[in-house]
Amino acid sequence: MHHSFQLELNFFSLIDILTASMTFMLGVLFLLSKSENKKANVYLAAMLCCLGCEVLDVITESIVNENIILLQTSLFTIPFLLLYIHQTMNSAIKLWYVFLFGAGIIQNIIFYLGVDVHEFIYIEYLFNLSILVLILFVIRKHREMVNNFYSDLEYKSLHWIKAIVYVFFTFHVLWILEDIVAIQNDLIPDYFSTISSILTFFMVFWIGHNGFSQSETFKQRLFFRDEKENHEDEVKHEDTEKLKEDQTEYENLCQHIKKQRLFANPKLNLRVLSESVKMNEKEISRLINQQSNQNFYQFINHFRIEEFKILLNSPKASQLTLLGLAEEAGFNSKSTFYKTFKSQEGITPKQYEMLLKKSE
Repeated sequence: MHHSFQLELNFFSLIDILTASMTFMLGVLFLLSKSENKKANVYLAAMLCCLGCEVLDVITESIVNENIILLQTSLFTIPFLLLYIHQTMNSAIKLWYVFLFGAGIIQNIIFYLGVDVHEFIYIEYLFNLSILVLILFVIRKHREMVNNFYSDLEYKSLHWIKAIVYVFFTFHVLWILEDIVAIQNDLIPDYFSTISSILTFFMVFWIGHNGFSQSETFKQRLFFRDEKENHEDEVKHEDTEKLKEDQTEYENLCQHIKKQRLFANPKLNLRVLSESVKMNEKEISRLINQQSNQNFYQFINHFRIEEFKILLNSPKASQLTLLGLAEEAGFNSKSTFYKTFKSQEGITPKQYEMLLKKSE
């Protein structure tokens, strides 16, 4: 039997069609990509395809006067984002994460059985919001570990994913408001749908841009030993003898870094330092945090600033620019150098140079 579809197209329907097309196209491109982040891109592709199915569902409801049954993916999208983040960080994906997809399977079974459970939508909202909070927690913990592991933070941020999480939060707030307002006014939900369509379009574009330009792939776990195994190291009894030992170790560590000029390596990280001083990574991190009240990133950049000030008083100052001297000291980013210098000295490098010349 021949079916004819009646289409009711408008500007925002075309945006939804374009968005759905982009999600599936990007999904295929991420799957075929030869990026070093290939394993993680599989999860990102799955997330985009799930999002595309969600948009298709909206399209069939708004512009096609037919009841077309599609796979319900609204409970799969955000769990796939969580897996993408873990794979990008090269951190272990917990076994219980598999059960996160159980909710989506149950949702599809209910849908295909034709059971009308309107209250399920609120369970869906609660489920997705919970996963979004978990994602923010994972990113925050990872950021702390990155600060304690690297001396340069350029291209190691998952900050762009936080923007996606906040957009998903916005979606859920809009949908909840839409459900509440729809009870009193049938027209207002159309405005929420419009905002949702525009946000989805720009979010897909944002994912595509950042997914392909994500330069930093964490090929190894940041620390060799698991955090739980090292918890006891962090809560050792800080008696007087232990404090003295820690201070001595810390001073030896600082002397080694200065003597070997390890800070001049712009790619210096905790693992490289650990191998150089023959000390456990977690122990070094603990010493730095405890003795200097700084993370690894701040600690190493402090040496670089001091080296820069020494170079500024040396013959090299007449041969190199301020940025050239900063690179000699171990900085590989102009913005990081200026930000760190101003934070430590309270003035800009140029102002410091001028003060130095006046005092001569």
